[in-house]
Amino acid sequence: PFIHPIELRNNMGETIHIQALFDDGAMTGAMCTTVFRTIQHCLKGWRPLSQKLRMADRTVTPAEAEWAGDIQIAGIKIHGSFLVFNRSGSWAFLFGKPLLTAFKAVHDYRDDTIII
Repeated sequence: PFIHPIELRNNMGETIHIQALFDDGAMTGAMCTTVFRTIQHCLKGWRPLSQKLRMADRTVTPAEAEWAGDIQIAGIKIHGSFLVFNRSGSWAFLFGKPLLTAFKAVHDYRDDTIII
């Protein structure tokens, strides 16, 4: 895993810059609740969610919301979505396998680099 900046853009053209933890072992894209509460007024397009998620440590955590919009990395843009749930500050944004797949990312495990 490594950290890299991403941009989130809603359908009104508003952009939020955030540091994301890239982890191809994560089965979802996600934002921590603490970050969500800070930026939710700026980044429109949230929808409430009451889904329960099973974490890698086998705990069950409720999802609070889902967002869909444009996500950009270094000039490359896709339309994607992610969930919002509480991870107690473990990370601000988790860039997992679904988003990496949408960006057609390639992970070279020999030198632990991801190319988009």
